Amino acid sequence: MLYIRSLRGADYDTDHYLVVPKVRERMAVSRQAAQKFDVDRFNLRKLNELEVRKQYQIEITKQVCSFGELKC
Repeated sequence: MLYIRSLRGADYDTDHYLVVPKVRERMAVSRQAAQKFDVDRFNLRKLNELEVRKQYQIEITKQVCSFGELKC
């Protein structure tokens, strides 16, 4: 719980006060799901090679041109 307030002006015709909490929930991530993301990482060091970089640029240009945002 992050924050709790009691509202004294709540009109419910009772001698109790309305309590409103602010709660943050966290979801548990299984280890299998966390390891799954490690497999899909990119090897950016390969972009230092000239041929790989040119091929990457060509592929990106093709994808952007297919959306019609760039004049190719």
